[in-house]
Amino acid sequence: MFPASRWLLVTALAVALASSLVAYSAGAFSPRQVTTQVGEAGVALGDDTARAVERVAYRQDVVRLGDVVVVDGVPREPITDPDIAEMWEIVESIWPDSLVGELSQLSVIEEESRGLVGVVHPAAGGGWILSLDIADIDDRDLVVETIVHELSHVVTLDADVFVFGDAECDGTMIDLGCAADGSVLANFADSFWPGDVGSDSPTDHVNEYAMSAAHEDLSETFTAWVFGWPLEGEMVEAKLAAMAADPQLSALADELAARLG
Repeated sequence: MFPASRWLLVTALAVALASSLVAYSAGAFSPRQVTTQVGEAGVALGDDTARAVERVAYRQDVVRLGDVVVVDGVPREPITDPDIAEMWEIVESIWPDSLVGELSQLSVIEEESRGLVGVVHPAAGGGWILSLDIADIDDRDLVVETIVHELSHVVTLDADVFVFGDAECDGTMIDLGCAADGSVLANFADSFWPGDVGSDSPTDHVNEYAMSAAHEDLSETFTAWVFGWPLEGEMVEAKLAAMAADPQLSALADELAARLG
């Protein structure tokens, strides 16, 4: 069984496409889907040290409390708000050195309906923007689990291996776009989501939300793998084996396990 805690699970989207994000909340086995939409992003000003804060419009009741622009793993400016500083400390504690250049901004938000725990999307100036809900700051385990889930998106939806939207696809097409041939997401989708259709049996997935899409199935299974949650079922075991066979995901899992102690 998985903890009946409120989970963030997201879909990362290309800023240029202004596509919808799918979020998850309200218990591991009672998901309520809500949507957000990437807004107009800020423009990089010259070099990384001059990078502007990127603005993101959320299609629900979200208040932006503050943003931390990150350069080479370090906040560009001192963080003065104690809650934002605490959220940054959690992110910094778990974000792996191998992906330090991938985090361009942390946006701390507050979502009134409690439908959005967090979200990631590609930054206009390169890297990724991670948004987290301040309401979860007292549940450090949930925030850490959220970050681990998002890191699997950062790796498997990177521009080198994934193209968002309905572009011509020489790899494997899923609902978000095209996974490059030979990539871990393409192999995962081909094996467990043929034709972008997954199994409808709960025992073939680590939780209910993993049944929603191939990329979320991969990320949920990855999170379960990192945290060593008790799992069973032939298909789940096959999914774990498929991820373990990928050098990048396997290395990421090892690095995260070391950080988790």
